[in-house]
Amino acid sequence: MPKGLRALIWVVRGLTLLGAFALCVVPVAFWCSPGWVAEDGPALASLHGHPVVIDARARLWGAVASAPGVALGLAALARLWALFSEYDAGRVFGVAAVRHMGRFAWFMLASALLVPLQRAAIGVALTLGNPAGQRVLVLGINWNDYVAILCTAVLLAITAVMTEAARLAEENESFI
Repeated sequence: MPKGLRALIWVVRGLTLLGAFALCVVPVAFWCSPGWVAEDGPALASLHGHPVVIDARARLWGAVASAPGVALGLAALARLWALFSEYDAGRVFGVAAVRHMGRFAWFMLASALLVPLQRAAIGVALTLGNPAGQRVLVLGINWNDYVAILCTAVLLAITAVMTEAARLAEENESFI
């Protein structure tokens, strides 16, 4: 096992558990709190300065719009946990480790592509109670979205290279 990997395994596992806990608790707490939604919801949906109506319907639809992102996040964290379990078992370049990395990358890419749509849906939810002509659909991609897409593209490329390396290593073992 590469030097320093053991400590990194424990750090990533801890962060994975913390992330899973946060994904399960924070969205529920957020959408159940009208004050929190009123304070942070407009910025979350890129509605900067646009009037919003924070009623039960807006909070319900906002929560529904958030659910796919939460599900993708939990799925990505599960793959990350599995990847680092392979690393912990010493199978750093194993087929399963590469498969888990690839699935993690795909979940992260799906999440990165979903975020702008999720922001738009939350914006619609928060302006649904506005009078006609003041309801808003904002669809945009910001720098963080772009960087997330690039980072997942890098992970997918690394996964492709590692898949080929694992295949070559397996092929070479058969010659010995």
